[in-house]
Amino acid sequence: MRKKSLKAALVATAAAAASLVLALPASAASFSLNVGDGTVTYSDGVNQFCLTAYNSEGARWVQAVVTPVSSSSAPSYTRRDNNNYYGHSGSTCWTINAPEDTRYRAVITSYWGERGTTVSRGTQTFYS
Repeated sequence: MRKKSLKAALVATAAAAASLVLALPASAASFSLNVGDGTVTYSDGVNQFCLTAYNSEGARWVQAVVTPVSSSSAPSYTRRDNNNYYGHSGSTCWTINAPEDTRYRAVITSYWGERGTTVSRGTQTFYS
């Protein structure tokens, strides 16, 4: 009888743990990156993507080409934030208008006038 009680307790514990795991919300896809010439952020709760070029040491910009990885119906975006050298201080933000949990890829580049070159800052994948 003791074996049956132990087995029943283990089954009940496993079932409770499984229901807890299944009840958890999907993991958040928010991120914030320093890309040398500025920052790139995505806030999953409001589906907002932002680029901010640093307002220091001459001309700078940060650009992201944001495309869906597997959904042909989700929109793509290409945006650039220019710093105050170009007369634009602040950030460039927009809303990702896609079905929830659409997988996206952001290809990030930046520019700094003193360096005189555009630099690839890598790729970030995330879910909307």
